Amino acid sequence: MTDARQRLLLIYPLPSLDTNPTLVLLLENLAKRGVRVEVLLTQGEGFLVPEFFGNSIQLKFLPRDFFFEPFPLKRFPRRLAKKLKPSNRAAEFPLWFDHVVFRYVAARQYSAIIGVDPHGIILAGSLNEHAKKPLVYISFEIIFSDDLNDSEIDLKARERVVCDQTSLVLVQDEERAEAFCRENSFPFDRVSMVPVAPAPQKVEKSDYLRKILEIPSNKRIVLYCGNLEAWASRDELAEMVSYWPDTYCLVIHSRSRVENRMKAYLKSLTETGKIITSTEPVERKDMCLLVSSADFGLAPYKPIPDAWQTAKNIHHLGLSSGKISYYALCGLPILARSLPVFEREFARYKCGKIYHRLSETGDLLEEMSRDYENYSREAKRFYDERLNPGDGMDKFCDRLMDLAHAGR
Repeated sequence: MTDARQRLLLIYPLPSLDTNPTLVLLLENLAKRGVRVEVLLTQGEGFLVPEFFGNSIQLKFLPRDFFFEPFPLKRFPRRLAKKLKPSNRAAEFPLWFDHVVFRYVAARQYSAIIGVDPHGIILAGSLNEHAKKPLVYISFEIIFSDDLNDSEIDLKARERVVCDQTSLVLVQDEERAEAFCRENSFPFDRVSMVPVAPAPQKVEKSDYLRKILEIPSNKRIVLYCGNLEAWASRDELAEMVSYWPDTYCLVIHSRSRVENRMKAYLKSLTETGKIITSTEPVERKDMCLLVSSADFGLAPYKPIPDAWQTAKNIHHLGLSSGKISYYALCGLPILARSLPVFEREFARYKCGKIYHRLSETGDLLEEMSRDYENYSREAKRFYDERLNPGDGMDKFCDRLMDLAHAGR
């Protein structure tokens, strides 16, 4: 089925598109339907340029200011004058994407406008102020009011205003859907649920990490892939591996290239003798190749009060972890810090072990090793029954296209 008449706008104010399984699957699904989609995103910060999605998908890279800085109407003449000076760097920012021009002219060409996370949907709502096209919100980060500092309250207020104008929301599972609807007074029947996970695919065991990192065959690889942040227990990893038998090593794989300060920190971790770092990002088509070369997957999520994204948003993780989905798809038993989702899902699927203290992790790895094949099978069953995003994404895209037809 094709629907080239529809034209969608997706606002993603980050450079990490290729590492987001949900957005990858969404764009691939829409490309198969022949839907034209323009994606506005930033570029850089060590992330790879996204791979090709299809002829109907256009990626437009814009400066960070487009997503996070206001473009007041009263200053438009001054901005216009700068654009008309070829020697001025400001001219590199296309006039078409000035908020004023976009709001009054460009937004009308779309059948629906999609915003990702609070800043994306707030900008989508602003640009849609006059076009009045259907708004769709893809939420990966939930703002909990209890977690806000005084300077962040306005962000939540603006999100709620746009939610009142939003026709459809995508979240990951029941736990996060209930939290989102409660925090935004949003009707549950306008929510679609799609776990953050790659599409189902055939996975074969590989030796990718052993080859590129020269890891001997007698070592069992525990993989951590993703963000190198405090909420991922980054600063506890050295202590954690001290409790592991010498037959285990931890491979830390960053989803983007790291800068010098982080490189120095990661180098210090390798001095433990049990941690190996992989700081060269891979294209999305190679992620299963990388993950399937490990023996276990580590999910050390730790709610911390550093920001609204890292407190209750982490505690109520639900099925929003891309690394967990890759681990499960590739049949890796999972070692996870205690969170409600792991307590709930690991009771149903014997796919991993939960730790409360770092000192427990070595014994838990040994326990899973003694029954490895069963834990691996259960991880795959966890993906098949709970994390496979295919059906949920099809239903979301159907609802999205119904809205787009109404918004033409």
